[in-house]
Amino acid sequence: MSLNWREIALILSELPLEGSVLQAVVQHDFNALSWHFYHREVGRWTLYTEVGTPHSRLHLLSTPITEKTAKLQRFIQFARARLIGSRVTQVHQAPYDRLLRLSLDNHGTALFLFIRLYSGSGANIIVTDEHLIILDLLLRRPRRGEVSGAPFDPGPERTEEGKPFTIRARTEGSFNRQIEAEYSRESSAADLDELLRVVRTRGEREIEGLRASIASQKKSLEASADHEQLRKEADLLSANAHLLSDNADEIELFDWKTNAMLTIALDSRLKGRAQIQRAYERYQKAKGASEHALGKLARLEEELAVRIKQLEELLCPHNDHSAWIADLKRASEGTAKAPPPGPKSPGLVIRSGAFTLLVGRNAKENDELLRRHTRGNDWWMHTRDYSGGYVFIKDIRGKSVPLEVLLDAATLAIHYSKARKEGKAELYYTQVKYLRRAKGGPQGLVLPTQEKNLSVVLDEGRLRQLLLPYDDL
Repeated sequence: MSLNWREIALILSELPLEGSVLQAVVQHDFNALSWHFYHREVGRWTLYTEVGTPHSRLHLLSTPITEKTAKLQRFIQFARARLIGSRVTQVHQAPYDRLLRLSLDNHGTALFLFIRLYSGSGANIIVTDEHLIILDLLLRRPRRGEVSGAPFDPGPERTEEGKPFTIRARTEGSFNRQIEAEYSRESSAADLDELLRVVRTRGEREIEGLRASIASQKKSLEASADHEQLRKEADLLSANAHLLSDNADEIELFDWKTNAMLTIALDSRLKGRAQIQRAYERYQKAKGASEHALGKLARLEEELAVRIKQLEELLCPHNDHSAWIADLKRASEGTAKAPPPGPKSPGLVIRSGAFTLLVGRNAKENDELLRRHTRGNDWWMHTRDYSGGYVFIKDIRGKSVPLEVLLDAATLAIHYSKARKEGKAELYYTQVKYLRRAKGGPQGLVLPTQEKNLSVVLDEGRLRQLLLPYDDL
């Protein structure tokens, strides 16, 4: 439960706020900050504030909190620019309320720091100028008129207590120390429960996504399972080329393996021997799709087993409690899973069946991949008429690139280009040895020759499968 107004008043009475100079502000999460002060008589001390949670409070912080937001948040940037060096000249608590106002003097500039220690939507930390115009605030609340540049209305002061509040039983000489200890225990238990919930939910979602991807690959494998039959048909057509007539819909040939007649469908738009080439192309396409699906299926099944084991281990308490908590926090932030194996390179390294895709997401990564991580026989793909990332398909000697791999590469190229909003694009691809650098052009710019064209509609399902190890959607 959060502090009531009487408890806040008692805490304030123990704090050396007046005369203290603000030296630093650190944000630990969305709702919690540490304010580092210096007082001439007391020395350095830290005030902890938490608003908008069931544990909303402020108190002296005796044990430093090391956690902080990974990215420097907007309010902290403002505080460092406008509040650091300010001296607290007055502390005022609204009567019978959890609203505090700290008057600040920043080298002659008057500022107000309002702290509303509520546990609901009214909670906030707001900085105004001397005319109560909001300069910045921890939580933007447009419906309440709490945005930068708007006037701040602290509301009328209460003239009497709405309902009786009492100060909780005292267990220590310092009420600040008591509150710090009580809430630290409660927050630790609540934080652990929340961490476990987030990790479990995230892990189960990833596992379900992998299972869905496995089911999709199995369907693809079933759809391409007839490639041996297609090869037999192509061989029969080749052996009976003299029987092929122009513009035929089908032909019936003797199958020497089954000692029976076999009817083979033909393309009526083609003439004679062109049917043989078409039959072998259909076989190669189906074979490539099958190999691609088999490779991806094996990778996904291996990754599924690893993720299930990782989740089980994460949810099981370790002997080293602090290390376990650290592992849970990394997992909750999505940083626990190692990237897939592959050569160390800029950008992303993604497996597509038996092939490896190198993905540049900007000009610097494109240039680095082209200079140091590709060879002449590797394939390069890029969106036509849209700037964006390069996708390289690493060559496998003796293997042609299947259509499924080309579609994977095209999907990534569209995703990391300005064509992403369109949801489709024309692409071209060629081997690296046919690329020529543009003289005097921007970093990474190349001019392709002997390119082939591809038109692709962005498949979000395919994209999610490709980027599953990276959370880079």
